[in-house]
Amino acid sequence: MIELRKSDFGGDIISILTKGMYADPRDALREYIQNGVDAGAKNISIKIRQNSIVIDDDGCGMTREIMRKAVRLGISEKNPQKQVGFMGIGIYSSFHLCDKLTIYSRVDNKKPNVIRFDFKGMREILEQQRDARLNDEIDDDKIIDLQTLLEKHIEFNSIDEDEYAKIGTTVEMTGVDPGFFKSLSKFDEVQSYLEQTVPLPFNPNFKWGKLIEQNIDRICKKHDAHFELINLTLQINEASSTLYRPYVNQNFDPEPLKPYFIELKNSSEFFGVAWGCLNSSRNTIKNNLRGFLIKKQGFAIGHRDDLLKYFKRQTFFNRYIGEIIVVHPQLLPNAPRTDFEFSPLRINFEESLREFAGNFNEKANYYQETSKSDEAINEAIDYVKETNARLNFFMDNIETLAEILSKLTDYINSLKERNDNGFVKENRQEDFKIVTLQLKKLKEEVRELIQAKRKKITRIPRTDEDIGKNLSKIPRKTASPTEQIYKSLLDVVASLGIDNSEDLKEILQLIDERYIQTTKSDEEYTTRLKKLKEEIEERLEEE
Repeated sequence: MIELRKSDFGGDIISILTKGMYADPRDALREYIQNGVDAGAKNISIKIRQNSIVIDDDGCGMTREIMRKAVRLGISEKNPQKQVGFMGIGIYSSFHLCDKLTIYSRVDNKKPNVIRFDFKGMREILEQQRDARLNDEIDDDKIIDLQTLLEKHIEFNSIDEDEYAKIGTTVEMTGVDPGFFKSLSKFDEVQSYLEQTVPLPFNPNFKWGKLIEQNIDRICKKHDAHFELINLTLQINEASSTLYRPYVNQNFDPEPLKPYFIELKNSSEFFGVAWGCLNSSRNTIKNNLRGFLIKKQGFAIGHRDDLLKYFKRQTFFNRYIGEIIVVHPQLLPNAPRTDFEFSPLRINFEESLREFAGNFNEKANYYQETSKSDEAINEAIDYVKETNARLNFFMDNIETLAEILSKLTDYINSLKERNDNGFVKENRQEDFKIVTLQLKKLKEEVRELIQAKRKKITRIPRTDEDIGKNLSKIPRKTASPTEQIYKSLLDVVASLGIDNSEDLKEILQLIDERYIQTTKSDEEYTTRLKKLKEEIEERLEEE
């Protein structure tokens, strides 16, 4: 057993910890919001102006005893199974961000308290001693210890009610570092960070937002799990807004499909809920919201691309926008919020992620194939009508008739294969039957024309009725939102979510002009682009 002294724990610990855990100044906003959520706050506001930041919540507040214990480093009374913050470090998250941190808090009708941290004074001592060590001007036993550093720079007092009358907590950061403030004063960037990071309600302008909230709440309650949201307002100088999750209809092209939900669980554990909305155009989501984000009680864990490894098919992953809401009380995030702490439970959770990815892959594949079937039926309808109307012009051209015969056979076989595989939806079954019948009738007549030509038999000019009385009644459904017309090779590449450098764009434009645009018509060109996109997708899905 070794006897430890307070001089064994240098003051630099606080600087090392906070730099490592809170590299982004916006992380401090998240930490103080998290404390408010843990205190049961329903409404939180952030005001950033000049060189100060104020975060105000309507939570239960802190008693004098709890507030005193909040200064402890690496020790927390919070229950990690019920509350998001439990490391005992978050209160120091603004150590490098501001000169002074002041926290006011009041519980019920008790006297309010205030605690003040002189971070600038702490940093100055640490910097002076660091310089002295580099110059061999200070001995190890003269280096300030952590306890002394904190004692000298933290004040804790009770204050009168007229100084802080409300119930809740207010965090005030003053003397914000100019470099950090430059970043924090950009409203759009701070808004985007918070919208993706903290537990906000869905935007009223997102058509599926309310349904998603209701389903998450319903599923969590079914498993006796807890799920909370907060109302958050952000004001930076003169700009102000109520914040929501970042999802809106405009994130999709042209619209989001109805969300799909699954429960993440195994035989004994319920981990949470996954939801995802698929893009209706079979194209990649063109912004940084594509994919899935893990959230523990609404707070982001890691990044969206972290889940790509479970999908295997990047094509499908990039067509979704969704989240995994983790509510399991014993699945704990690591300190920097990049992942969950390693444990046997995490291994089980990762297994549920594989199942989740498989389900969403299957859903996306089914939608892709059924929408392709819709397009194939529509194309076949158009081809039958056009060919039937012009067949008299080709009666003496055996080569053209042979090409038509081959194409009709391809349409029949392709549609049959799609139907056999279950990719023709119920609402297109009648269309499928009608067009298949007409394809076969037209095929038979073309075969007879070829035989007549070979036998040198003169055929009487035909009429539309020769194919069947119902030809004109073949329904041609309105083009679905999945049918997109591509105007260039760059359009195709962009739809796949492939990032292009300027050099690559020039190369693609050259290939497009030299080898793809050399077609007989605009229609043939767009058809080529469409086929090219489908081939690229298939290759990506095979990887």
